Amino acid sequence: MKHLILLISITLLFVTNGYSQETKKDTRCQFLKEHGNNFYRSDQISDLDLIQALEVAGIRIYKFNIGEFDKKYNFYLMVDEYIDGEIVKTDTLIDDNNQYHYYETGTKEYFLDFIDQIKIFTKDEENKSSLHIRTYKISTKKEIVYKKTDENQFYNWRSYSITSWKLDKKIPLMVYASSWKDKKYGFHRFCGVVNLSQNDERTEKLLSSSPHYFVIYYKVTDIEN
Repeated sequence: MKHLILLISITLLFVTNGYSQETKKDTRCQFLKEHGNNFYRSDQISDLDLIQALEVAGIRIYKFNIGEFDKKYNFYLMVDEYIDGEIVKTDTLIDDNNQYHYYETGTKEYFLDFIDQIKIFTKDEENKSSLHIRTYKISTKKEIVYKKTDENQFYNWRSYSITSWKLDKKIPLMVYASSWKDKKYGFHRFCGVVNLSQNDERTEKLLSSSPHYFVIYYKVTDIEN
């Protein structure tokens, strides 16, 4: 009986202490509050690691500087589809102008300015690539859909390094190109060039070798009165 009373007393002691736990302000930094056990080892992960992880998921980020404007223009974002070096289709992704409005912090007054960049997020899937296109005023989604002519065929994105605007000129931003079959060995190849440039030998080699590709570009024109 004495042992039973002692056991009950000890149990009640622990229960009482459990319910009377002290409340104390958590002054740890936000990182430790959200990630106290460091389960993801985030202190060892770099920005490059995160970008590579996105690429594993088929997602890539492209950001283009298009230069500064001094007035309002028409702004078009287009995509041309090429088969064997010939344009077979043109689609309009954005039909707008280069102007946007913004509010100053803490005020209800808004001002006008001009866009100076374009961001494009791509997500590659089976027989298509989804595009999420953003400027300061527009957020839109489009898809590039294609059919493979060979089960071993694959497609890659490549981007241009010089993308500043010129009036009435097609300024290419990106190319989505298919691999091509090596005539001697029979496997599929793809050019190693990463940064494309107009009138560049390696860029021309990629475009002339690929039997099927898409070119995303923009064009700036005057607004007619």
